[in-house]
Amino acid sequence: MARFIGYQTSAILIFVIATMMILPGLATLAPSPSNFMFLQECKSRLHARCGKEIFITIIKEWSISDRCCMEFVTMGQSCHFALVNKALSGPLSKLNKSDALTKSVEIWNQCFELSQFLSPATSPSSEE
Repeated sequence: MARFIGYQTSAILIFVIATMMILPGLATLAPSPSNFMFLQECKSRLHARCGKEIFITIIKEWSISDRCCMEFVTMGQSCHFALVNKALSGPLSKLNKSDALTKSVEIWNQCFELSQFLSPATSPSSEE
């Protein structure tokens, strides 16, 4: 009888450990309500046309207009990386994550530099 209880306890323990190992991975499948709201807020800051330009630039070649670069930078870096990570777990999941993240950083840096160049605060006409 003691052996039967020992096996039962072992089986339950293995089940509990396996469940604890599996559940954290499942928890990331559905975004939390606050994360979902943050992503929605980020998406609302960027016109669909600009989002498409950024998407094309990540998967192919540079095709972001100056206007979209400015809008992109105004959206903010945290929004950019949150949306890229979301896209890499969804529509862009077949892309090499490392390459896509590297490209997204390059896009951000280039658009940020452009925004510094085009910013009205740094133009000569605003210094008069």
